[in-house]
Amino acid sequence: MESITQKKFSITTVQSRFLEQYQQWGYSDQSSIVRDALTRFISDSLRNLRKTKMKKKSKELRGIYEADRELTAFSVLDGDDFL
Repeated sequence: MESITQKKFSITTVQSRFLEQYQQWGYSDQSSIVRDALTRFISDSLRNLRKTKMKKKSKELRGIYEADRELTAFSVLDGDDFL
């Protein structure tokens, strides 16, 4: 198991009330909700970053594929979300 570090941060009253209901959401404590939320946020952020990088790279390569007709166009994958 990964080691746990304590951090102090400020939250709004609404967020505080939500955390106080941790058992209603199936968590063992308030910190569990925060850890879960951060884990999900990190995962989503990294996925979005990868997608952004892939879109940028695909735009860079598009000109090469349009100029060189011998390169294979993978039109079957167009629009597929594969990440």
